[in-house]
Amino acid sequence: MTPQEPPPDDAAPEGEAPARSPAEQLHLPLIEGDWEATVALAARLHPAELADALERLDDHDREMLFQTVPNEVLGEALYYVEPHFRGQLVQGLPAPQLGEMLEGVADDVATDFVQDMEPDTAGAVLDSLDEDRRHAIERLLTHPEDTAGGRMTGQLVTVRPEFTVARTLELLRQLQPDASQPFYLYVIDDRRRLCGVVNLRNLITSPGETLVSSVMGTELISVRADADQEEAARLLRQYRLLALPVVDSHDRLLGTVTSDDVLDVIEEEATEDMFRMVGVSEEEDLRDVWRSVRYRLPWLSVNLLTALAAGYVVSLFQDTLATVVVLTAFLPVIAGHGGNAGIQTLTVVVRSLALGRVSIRDASLLIKHEVVTGTIMGLVSGSLVALVALMWQGDAWLGLVVGVALLANVVIGAVFGTLIPLALDRLGQDPALSGGIWLTTTTDVLGFLFYLGTATLMIGYLD
Repeated sequence: MTPQEPPPDDAAPEGEAPARSPAEQLHLPLIEGDWEATVALAARLHPAELADALERLDDHDREMLFQTVPNEVLGEALYYVEPHFRGQLVQGLPAPQLGEMLEGVADDVATDFVQDMEPDTAGAVLDSLDEDRRHAIERLLTHPEDTAGGRMTGQLVTVRPEFTVARTLELLRQLQPDASQPFYLYVIDDRRRLCGVVNLRNLITSPGETLVSSVMGTELISVRADADQEEAARLLRQYRLLALPVVDSHDRLLGTVTSDDVLDVIEEEATEDMFRMVGVSEEEDLRDVWRSVRYRLPWLSVNLLTALAAGYVVSLFQDTLATVVVLTAFLPVIAGHGGNAGIQTLTVVVRSLALGRVSIRDASLLIKHEVVTGTIMGLVSGSLVALVALMWQGDAWLGLVVGVALLANVVIGAVFGTLIPLALDRLGQDPALSGGIWLTTTTDVLGFLFYLGTATLMIGYLD
């Protein structure tokens, strides 16, 4: 008899309910008023799990949790809270409590939370912090949130080139820096200008009397504080760095952007691009109906107007459509296929712009590429739909009109899928900004115009 295969480790034993999420676990003691169990459970959870619970609990449970769990425990979870949820999470909490929660949070994360607060609340929270902490956050607040300066942390270790290895190691013992930080030591001169970087491994393996200037690296990769956060993420990824020094216009060291910020930036930028291409906001909350309506309805209204423009183009050819009714059957094919081809191009160009792979200087090369690519795809698609029209209606001229129109609209979609994001980028706008809506309008209007215009010119040959 074959022995029964054991269940996987994460499977619940037969007859038992599956494991509950942290939010579900916390909900029970909260509604029962068992504060000791709530505190004990929150302390056992990993801060990331507690952050997930904070996001998923309803407003009442979350309020009870903030009243029950110690602020230092809640503060550890703040690091893991999704950026778009931070403003909603801290809304309504008293400033002293927020100050206590932010005491144990990294400077850059604490700054993000302060930026999401109302001005009066932010000022009160900053006043509740100790002087050094307040000054550190205020320095970061001077930089826009989406720049390298807005992403950096001021928690770093600096040394002078004339220090010995032994003196530097003793300094590290005294400072006891956070072990979770990527560990580079930055070498600065008397004006705080960055002049080198020391890897901790090189420091430990060097003799104690060796000068820091002898073991530091001088091929420095840094980023200006006013550079876009995507540029900082690109440099971190390109050079495989754990941390990237941030400097001002005089090369004075201000802080560092760490490698974990790359993941946040990439996720935020990709999400923003995805949402903006269809005219919605990354701040939308699926638990708030009116917020969803408020974010979606404006661009949906714009899309309605553009659809009416396409309908007006069709109305110009109503005599042609009345004469050859079968032409209407291919209208969705012409519009849909051209729009899909354009969206493919638009997506590739938007991401290439975001990653720095192409720029406005490459416009002519990109357009040539898309014209050739669109022509090949249009010829294949147009031939297939022409064959379908011929077999269905037995009319070669109808097949020719539909096939040529489909070819033209695929090329139109490919070309405008390139031009729209490049134009937005040239105007200083986000290239993903509602590109899908404008592209769909273009392929609908021009596609219908070409298709029905060609059919009108050839009306005498169509059955």
